[in-house]
Amino acid sequence: MRRNITILFALLAMTFAFGQGKYGKYLSSKKLAMVYKNVKDGDKDDFYQQYYWLVKAEQLKTYPHLKDVKPKVLYEFVKKVNPQNLTKKLDARGKELRATAELSLNQYFKNKNLENNSVLMYNIETYVDPSKGEYYTKVDPEKIKELVPKELYAFNSENRNKGEEKTYYLWINKAKDDFNIVDIIPEEKENKAFYARVKQYLPSYKFSKYVPSVKKGTKTDRTDADFYYIMPFEQNTDNIEYKTTDFKTFELSQYRKAGDEWKGVEKPRK
Repeated sequence: MRRNITILFALLAMTFAFGQGKYGKYLSSKKLAMVYKNVKDGDKDDFYQQYYWLVKAEQLKTYPHLKDVKPKVLYEFVKKVNPQNLTKKLDARGKELRATAELSLNQYFKNKNLENNSVLMYNIETYVDPSKGEYYTKVDPEKIKELVPKELYAFNSENRNKGEEKTYYLWINKAKDDFNIVDIIPEEKENKAFYARVKQYLPSYKFSKYVPSVKKGTKTDRTDADFYYIMPFEQNTDNIEYKTTDFKTFELSQYRKAGDEWKGVEKPRK
């Protein structure tokens, strides 16, 4: 069965076509390193980029809370967070940094000095993104949260260039053997009815910027088992709980005004 691997907020065709390159078939950094001596100058962009993605994905895989996530999933996630830098956009300084990094990389790869080498990784980062000297968006594995065991993860990334943080939500859909990077907060344009319901009960409600809590529906209830129940971070104000099966459409399930008890939402009037 062909795997339907989809990454939201990017066109699938563009995601796989761009940056896949000649060495996209290698999904192990050790196997990729073995072909170094046959890499032509014109292929080095693809070679080093693929090596960077693989090493970063393999580093994530070493963390206990990610051990059950398939390597392919982490690989595609790393590609999303740190896309390939177009060579044609390099300025003179960028080209100089890349050339210097390559001199160092040649020695490490020729001598197969690749294990736990921080200097090698610095030069890899400089080569694949010389305009910054190193990738400016980083994912701290220690900050990755498993919201639903083996199904839903929150990845916090930091853009050190802008001093901004962003959270990616990775959903592993076991039923379809695929994965998606999804939005936890409903997209307003696509969920107008949902926002209308929230406004009906809590006119001034605003979503928290913090990672929410998520739980699965009742396993013994076929009508509920596939739902994910999402509750935004508690801030001692009005709050809501809503549910979804696909992270595309959402339903409000209950709400609470500050200081009051939780109340279930009545069925929408037809």
